[in-house]
Amino acid sequence: MSILSRERKVRLFFAVVLLFGAIVGCGAWYFFYYTKTPEYGLEKIRDSFERHDWQTFQEYVDVETLLDNSTEPLIQAMIDTDRPMSGDAKAAMNGFVQMFRAPLALTLRTEVQYYIEHGEWKSSTTASEKQDPMSLDVVLTRIGLKAIQFRHIDYVATDRETGTARAGVRVYQADVGEEFTFEVKLSQRENGSWCVTEIQNLHDFIAMIAKAHDEILADYLVKSQAIIDRHGKSLLEIEQDFSRTLQNGSLGSDETRGALKSILLEKMVADWTQRKEELAALTVPSMAETLHHLRLRSCDMRIAYALGYAAWMDDKKAATIRDAQTKLKQAKTLENEAAALARHMSGESKAALQIPQKQADSEGQASMPSL
Repeated sequence: MSILSRERKVRLFFAVVLLFGAIVGCGAWYFFYYTKTPEYGLEKIRDSFERHDWQTFQEYVDVETLLDNSTEPLIQAMIDTDRPMSGDAKAAMNGFVQMFRAPLALTLRTEVQYYIEHGEWKSSTTASEKQDPMSLDVVLTRIGLKAIQFRHIDYVATDRETGTARAGVRVYQADVGEEFTFEVKLSQRENGSWCVTEIQNLHDFIAMIAKAHDEILADYLVKSQAIIDRHGKSLLEIEQDFSRTLQNGSLGSDETRGALKSILLEKMVADWTQRKEELAALTVPSMAETLHHLRLRSCDMRIAYALGYAAWMDDKKAATIRDAQTKLKQAKTLENEAAALARHMSGESKAALQIPQKQADSEGQASMPSL
């Protein structure tokens, strides 16, 4: 019994020694090797997002170098994916936008830090910021940064001789429903740790986002224009009916005024209300929000005009018809702005999406005869 007991003790001792050795070996591998790999650096970056840890993020992302390497291709990509320009025009634009490089890098750093620390992006506080093409919110939306979701690491390739590594970081861009693999460059620091210094295919990502945005915008423009054209035809018939009724009768006649009011309230208001409801039901891309708002507001003004005109049929007050005419003037102004914006957004080089002048002018229709 004592011999067996000693053998068991010896076996147990060696088992403990082996287990301890394995633990020490794993610990040594982790602390002396794994923590000095690009994979570990990428893992720590992901942890910093989840823990809202800006300090750790800075340890494994060379923020200043990354922004310095990214701002130039970012600006260039935004220029390249805008309307096609001649060589001279592009050169002039490149020279002009360089003055925005330093401020853009600074504001991007502030925005990224806010996102890391709070888990959400700052939102624009004013309508003018959302409409300003150089505002940070518009830039971030345009380059697709605000809707990125991490998927996984596709690969990591390390070059120990040069102290650099490349990683394929797959993300999902929710706005356009597309996946993209960023080619991320990492550099090894003197202490052996690795940090991200560059996204090498940022231009390609922005080009992908721009193409997808163009397709989404094109879909909105086509569908919204179809609604405008369809109601433009029905509205023309309503206005012709109104004009015939007015020509064949007299405003001094109760019967004529009753018929005109019926056209205004039962046909005119109903048509503009239905147009607004159909437009409101569309999915509106962020780049078309201003255009969409103009169109909905013009519907409101046209409805207010028709209601005011109908009210004047009863009270005959000059103030009532003046107010109605003011609403009509406001509607026409909104429609002219919407038509010009729609033509601009369609793009001169995109013939398939170009809104002809006749269609663009259908944003606003002929109104009731002036009184």
